[in-house]
Amino acid sequence: KKRPASKPIPVLLADAYALEQIVQNPSRQVRLLTEAFWPGPLTIVWPKVPGLPEAVSSEPTVGVRVPDHEFARQLLRRVGPLAVSSANRSGAATTRTAREVLAQLSGRIHLVIDGGISSGRRPSTVVGFEGKEFKILRQGPIRAEEIQRVLG
Repeated sequence: KKRPASKPIPVLLADAYALEQIVQNPSRQVRLLTEAFWPGPLTIVWPKVPGLPEAVSSEPTVGVRVPDHEFARQLLRRVGPLAVSSANRSGAATTRTAREVLAQLSGRIHLVIDGGISSGRRPSTVVGFEGKEFKILRQGPIRAEEIQRVLG
């Protein structure tokens, strides 16, 4: 993928109940966002639990998301949270099908599971927190105004 090794890898969860396996003491604000936008295109960056491998995030925080894709959530229910990067070359166009993934990454990956067409046309919105204030770290389908409306 040509992804920088220092770039943290987000963790996909089956549902919000798995959140505390990956992050420490999620705040009320985090809970409000998960209720409003999960499953969906929102990645939340929050302090990680002790013992989370450095390969996932060498930072004190980690990004977590519940995908809006039933097959992916079924897989996550069976195997648990997974650290995954997007299924495209770093900086390349977003892929939506197994065929597109293979076109970009063939020979660089060992397995592609075809779970149908992904609904994601754009990368997820990534939100972090500085104290009680949220900060958009990457703009995606969910706008700051929508997040602010949920958080009050």
